[in-house]
Amino acid sequence: MRKLLYISLTTAAVFLSSCSKDDFADAYKNPSTVETTTVPKQFAGFMKINFEDVIPSYWNYFTVLQSTSLTYTQGHGFINSSGRYIPGAATVYRWNRFYKFIAQYRELEKVMASLPANTQTENRIYAITSTIYLYDHTQKMIDNYGDIPFSQAGKISLTGGNYTEALAKYDNQTELYTLMLDQLKAFSAELNSITLSVGVALEFKNQDLINKGDLVSWKNYCNSLRLKMLNRVSAVPAFAARANTEMAAIITEGKIVDENTENIAFRVYTQETDLDTSGFHDAMEGGNDIAPKAMIDHMNANNDPRKPWLFEAALATPGVYTGLDPLLTSSDQNQLITDAKISTYNRSVISRNDWLPGTLINAAEVNLILAEYYSRTGNAGSAKTYFEKAIRQSVEYYVRLGDKADDTTWKPTTEPTTAEIDAYIAAINFAAATTPADQLKLIAFQKYIHYNVMQADESWAEQRRLKLPALEFREDETSSVRKTPPTRWTYPTSESVNNTVNYNAVKANDNLSTKIFWDIK
Repeated sequence: MRKLLYISLTTAAVFLSSCSKDDFADAYKNPSTVETTTVPKQFAGFMKINFEDVIPSYWNYFTVLQSTSLTYTQGHGFINSSGRYIPGAATVYRWNRFYKFIAQYRELEKVMASLPANTQTENRIYAITSTIYLYDHTQKMIDNYGDIPFSQAGKISLTGGNYTEALAKYDNQTELYTLMLDQLKAFSAELNSITLSVGVALEFKNQDLINKGDLVSWKNYCNSLRLKMLNRVSAVPAFAARANTEMAAIITEGKIVDENTENIAFRVYTQETDLDTSGFHDAMEGGNDIAPKAMIDHMNANNDPRKPWLFEAALATPGVYTGLDPLLTSSDQNQLITDAKISTYNRSVISRNDWLPGTLINAAEVNLILAEYYSRTGNAGSAKTYFEKAIRQSVEYYVRLGDKADDTTWKPTTEPTTAEIDAYIAAINFAAATTPADQLKLIAFQKYIHYNVMQADESWAEQRRLKLPALEFREDETSSVRKTPPTRWTYPTSESVNNTVNYNAVKANDNLSTKIFWDIK
């Protein structure tokens, strides 16, 4: 791997929402000037280094998602340009940022290991919660790439600066999922009984950028992440029994993100630090805010109450919502956009909303997972209950995003009524889907709508896993590499150059057609 990836990264001071931008910058020193750190500071630094992967940002949306997951899922409308199904530089950006992230985690491990045993025990909460957060993003890396360097990655500081020794092997994706599921299960049990001293509790609250020290929220986050991962591997023979058994146990315990008030997110509390959505406006409205046809057609046909909150009517046709047809030629698509006949994402609620949260786990997502679980295990009644609950939560979620919109020009003037939401649910009519296969089609389409541009990585993983919704794509006839959306990302070329021996062990699978291990349909 590139040497940059192994640098011991910046440590972090206490994050307070009242800090000015200058104060915050001073708190996160240049790594070359930092000689000492502490577990709490390193914990905050670890979480902070990753914020642009979570909070809507220019970097993540414009340089990574707009040319990959958003296009592959039709989360937005896109122009049928040459090479559109080849990830390109996006894979490099995401790869490098993950290794900066994991290097911070290794530094946290290093600092923790240097403490006396009793102090390590006292600070155990940092090890548990940092690893939950690490696994959330490691799962996303596996879902994009397959095998990845993990167990030996980010350890340049531990090797005394020896780059050769720090070159990391690729860990098997199935084994990594098993490891993460095992440890998350253990963390869930441990969080039931862990107690914090007054001092640790206060410091943890100050440094925790996600849940502000709330242990109940961390428990819910841990179990909801387990549900998502277990569901993703539920069709893999080696995981099927475990998935259903453990999901049932998690549901029985009831410690999950079940309501919107419990959503786990990297929230924006102030515009006075760099932990904000700065640049997202430009990233979206630079061509990535185009409405997709499949989503708009469904919303039009069923009077989806989310439509005016997620989208704006086309400028040339007031009151009419039209999505960009992915089967048209690029010249026809461009003409429609030029003529202002295509809808866009809502500027007040989405693209110009400076307070958008960085979603990690939310209630609608969890309840759609539960709907799928109950459908798969033959309980259609419960599947219907959770399916409909998820829709209501999704509507509420997007309506509430508009609460803090600074520019309300495009914000709807009235909120959806209960009757309108009921009518939409009745139009979909889950009860009429009498087979698990038909129920899954409905569940998958609701995932597609709910994830849209806000959770593009999750949407791409679910669409590859389920092969639903059955979206149509125009083939890229100009490409000799990939004519349809890929099934994984390829590794950056820097790996074959700088981490040659380890890369060669996975080289045979490094193409756009190799499936991730859970992609078996």
